[in-house]
Amino acid sequence: MKYFNIVLLLFFSTISYSQNRILVDGIFDEWADYPIIYSDATGDGGFLGVDFGQVQIYNDDKFIFFLLETGSEINLQDLNAISIYLDTDDNANTGFPVKGIGAELVYSFGDRAGYFYDPGGSPEIYHNDIGLVTAPTVSSNQFEIAIKRDATILGTSVFQGDNLKIVFLDNSINGDFLPAENEELSYTFSNEAVELLPSYSIQKNHEADLRIMSYNVLSNGLFDPNIFTSFDRLLQAIQPDIIGFQEIYSFSSSQVANQVESILPSSTGQEWYHAKAGPDCHAISRYPILENAEIQGSGNGAFLIDLPDNELDLFLIVAHPPCCSNNVGRQIEIDLMMEFLREAKAGNGPIPLEANSPIVILGDMNLVGFKEQLETMLTGNIFDESSYGPDFTPDWDGNNLLDSKPYVTGLPMSYTWYDEGSSFSPGKLDYIIYSGSNLTLHNSFSLFTPSLPQDSLTTYNLFANDAVLASDHLPIVADFELKNLTAVKNPLPKQDFGIQQIYPNPSHAFTEISIHNPTKDFITIQLIDQNGKEISILHQGNLNSGEHKFQFNTSVFPSGMYFVKMKNSELTDSKKLIILK
Repeated sequence: MKYFNIVLLLFFSTISYSQNRILVDGIFDEWADYPIIYSDATGDGGFLGVDFGQVQIYNDDKFIFFLLETGSEINLQDLNAISIYLDTDDNANTGFPVKGIGAELVYSFGDRAGYFYDPGGSPEIYHNDIGLVTAPTVSSNQFEIAIKRDATILGTSVFQGDNLKIVFLDNSINGDFLPAENEELSYTFSNEAVELLPSYSIQKNHEADLRIMSYNVLSNGLFDPNIFTSFDRLLQAIQPDIIGFQEIYSFSSSQVANQVESILPSSTGQEWYHAKAGPDCHAISRYPILENAEIQGSGNGAFLIDLPDNELDLFLIVAHPPCCSNNVGRQIEIDLMMEFLREAKAGNGPIPLEANSPIVILGDMNLVGFKEQLETMLTGNIFDESSYGPDFTPDWDGNNLLDSKPYVTGLPMSYTWYDEGSSFSPGKLDYIIYSGSNLTLHNSFSLFTPSLPQDSLTTYNLFANDAVLASDHLPIVADFELKNLTAVKNPLPKQDFGIQQIYPNPSHAFTEISIHNPTKDFITIQLIDQNGKEISILHQGNLNSGEHKFQFNTSVFPSGMYFVKMKNSELTDSKKLIILK
């Protein structure tokens, strides 16, 4: 059993209940099954608005967890004066004296540093010294906090017994604190078994699933010979079908595809298709990339991918909005992304979509500021409607997009960024967001090799430090079942705009293209290679309404897969063409 002890003056209360799994993911639903351990008075906060509310506490065999209400919406890792004080030996006469306890462990969240008070000294400590993880990384008025139970400082265990006392204090002028004067908040560790960690599979559970990976490889790291072997092992273990890379600035998409090919060689009939948008966003795919476009005003890219055995194509955004305190720039880029998606769904823009096309938005989103940025991506609630147009529901069924919620392999946490040398503790910066109307999530994870058991490392030929050597971001993975994608994209009726037939296909010499143009318009017909590059303009000019046929000689082009693209000022249609010599 778990015991929580609240001492109010001379009153002592013990509460016990069976344990369930708490996950540090910025989602607080599971805490509803647990009692509130302490409720602070409202209206007693300081000038900066922090007004502590309720506290809940939990532990498993590896961590102690806190859920803290802060009253106002803040960022826990920056621009606040909140500290936690833990009396870990249950002795008020040792440690740092504060509000009637003697705290061995003191940590200031806004300063991202603290102290461990021990008879041998009082060294300054950082998040990695105590295994500190908090969530969410974006702003909130509730935060989950985890600290490792087996943390040691200079050879001394931080937690020296099963009982401890806790104080939270806002160290700003007239700042709030809990518990109140003459009250005491105590906790006793439980050693009961807890629920299993979130399940994951490094190998696909269903071979037919589409495996998508997002990976920020940190300043062209994929091409660094000193760490290439770590990338090699990671990608071989993951075996992705589609990859969205970020922070590859100095190399073309063709070079990136060749680097991936060296790690994951193609079998007969396979290859790695590729495209790049902006300075650093790459789409690398086992399936042809039909279209690609930079989202104007940002360095992010949109790609249309020809899914196997499905009549609808995948709409993929690979994004890397600005970092850190640049909340304004990040919100602008996310607004632009959602404007692009809204217009694509309406059949407009450079990549018009057919109804029910699956949607995936992925990348290092750098979500370390205002929570509205995440809400925009999920809900279509555009922040600056005057510049980027109205809000919309981003999924085809009128619902929000969904977060794949990749949890760290072997840990009750959902961070995707980890750097022991940074003052910032691990956080969730990377996302794979998807349309639930036509994609069913079967599996997701954030691959953190230090937390993998040895048998998993051996099975997948991984080293324990591979993930942290390769990049400060972890590769995140999601496996999807494609649903509702067949018998939707019907052949275009005769009266509609589009390409009706390409004959013969495959083509050896002359090919005839039959099109239908419902109204007189300026029409362009292009031949596009598999990387989205224009090879030739087959026709460009005004066409009357009705059916038209064009012939051209394919023998002048190398063998391979191409796409014939027909477009007017508003509409686009594409069809595959195979050229054989």
